[in-house]
Amino acid sequence: MKTARENLKILIIEDMEDDVELVKRVLTKEGIPFTIYCVDQRDEYLKGLMEFKPNVILSDHSLPQFNSVEALEICHRIGVDVPFILVTGTVSEEFAVNCLKNGADNYVLKGNLSRLPSAILNALKQREIEKNRKKAERELHKQNQILVKVNNELDRFVYSVSHNLRSPLMSVQGLLNIARKEVEQNSVARLNEYFDMMDASIDKLDNTLKEILDYSKNARVDIEIGSINVKEMLVACIDKLKYITGADQLKTNIIIDGSESIYCDFFRLNVIFINLISNAINYRDINKETNTLLITVRTFPYKTSLTFQDNGIGIFSDLKDKVFEMFYRASDRSNGSGLGLYIVKETIDKLEGKVSIDSQIGIGTTVEIDIPFGVNSVR
Repeated sequence: MKTARENLKILIIEDMEDDVELVKRVLTKEGIPFTIYCVDQRDEYLKGLMEFKPNVILSDHSLPQFNSVEALEICHRIGVDVPFILVTGTVSEEFAVNCLKNGADNYVLKGNLSRLPSAILNALKQREIEKNRKKAERELHKQNQILVKVNNELDRFVYSVSHNLRSPLMSVQGLLNIARKEVEQNSVARLNEYFDMMDASIDKLDNTLKEILDYSKNARVDIEIGSINVKEMLVACIDKLKYITGADQLKTNIIIDGSESIYCDFFRLNVIFINLISNAINYRDINKETNTLLITVRTFPYKTSLTFQDNGIGIFSDLKDKVFEMFYRASDRSNGSGLGLYIVKETIDKLEGKVSIDSQIGIGTTVEIDIPFGVNSVR
């Protein structure tokens, strides 16, 4: 908030030099430092608002080609949010009330300019209070939206997780019963098949639990920024996934445009890479001779841009906006929990980044990510 000790930038709408001098004299007497920008034409006024950027506007009511009502309307129209005080000769009480209703902060009669300094400072103070109130309301609205989102997602989370955890457990239980009967009947030929099916169910359960832990850790743990060799991390992630089904059929190429070293959160970047690379593996197009994933990293002074481009089965255009939703599966080939891309989006949001997806059926999918260099704040 501007105070009496700070230099005030005052835009005055006035065509009488003597009246401007009287305003200067009153403010100087009260010890208020100021800079004056005086106009009496509409074009000059617009220029003053845009270039001078005043802290307060003082307006005479009626000029030959301009008036205070029009000046106030212009302020509202272009979004200039500074105190507007009417400084004029005798006006009716009705007119003054209308001016205040239309958004003027106060009015001071030229015959009583001694009121002007306090009127200016009080208007500045009230604007600051109003500004802080609106900011608090915006923050409250934002927090309410977050709470609504959390509550909705919690309901879905409990339902879907219970299903995703119970389903593989039920499969294992059923297979164990079948295997037990086979052993009782001395028929063990299919036991290895049952063991493979149990192993797949346990893997599914384990992956769901890992995703839940990633989701929980992203929500709870503060961001820890450190230097990361992004190429080494990508290679490590590819190596970590080399034993999942289809990994040996995907040809991955990494291009680094700029420095290999970036500043980011190790855990969260690793989660993003693991999810996107495994998606490229899981949704490869088995009808194509070669399955490819091109990962491009571009480093800039203020951000890191990452592109994951595959030639897999792709996603229908009307489903692209849904793929980042919790537990959403865009393909019948998916046997995962549906948390992967949701976790990617939540993680990137935590890093104050942006993510977008473009995809065509039969052509492939491209995921583009921008992450601020070093992340601007820790949340």
